[in-house]
Amino acid sequence: MRRGDSIPTERDPESRPTEAVVLTQYWAHVTAHVRFILDSHPVGSSDDVRRIATRYLESAAKVVPAGLRRDVDEHEAPRTVGRAVTFIRANLLQHVTAVDIAAAAGTSPRALQLAFRRALDLTPMEYVRDARLTAAHAELLVDGHTSIGQIALKWGFSNQGRFAAAYRQRYGETPTQTRGRLDHTQDGGSEARRPRPTRRR
Repeated sequence: MRRGDSIPTERDPESRPTEAVVLTQYWAHVTAHVRFILDSHPVGSSDDVRRIATRYLESAAKVVPAGLRRDVDEHEAPRTVGRAVTFIRANLLQHVTAVDIAAAAGTSPRALQLAFRRALDLTPMEYVRDARLTAAHAELLVDGHTSIGQIALKWGFSNQGRFAAAYRQRYGETPTQTRGRLDHTQDGGSEARRPRPTRRR
């Protein structure tokens, strides 16, 4: 090998995720973190924290094109979509169908599906799945005790294989890898607090 030649690697360049996939996964991580803090964490009620979270989202939105951000502003979306999203978020732990969502939105399942396609490029049930993935992801980031299977089941994923595949497609890592990062952080924190033994001279 001549000097200046690149070092060959075993990874196939074609197997690397595209920029669109990376940005989509990045946006999914950001929104999961923010929603967890604002909706579930005690500090989420602080006005200062909410302002910081808003700026965080705005900064991330400058990096991720609008077409890759699977979120919805109820004030800008069609009323039927906004009502449907509100119903979905309030009933993530319940068994809901497309008929239930359409009834809550005050329209027919077919009309709601078309509205979702235009607004989000998703069906209502795909939105439900994504919202549940977000909730499971947020829980895995902070709960190091409940098993991954139990968290998946809690959020409506009875098939572990399908849950893991959908999770990896959305976040670019497996649920086990997310949990591993949490365990590493907790272990590192405990190591940092553990007093070092003194050496005998």
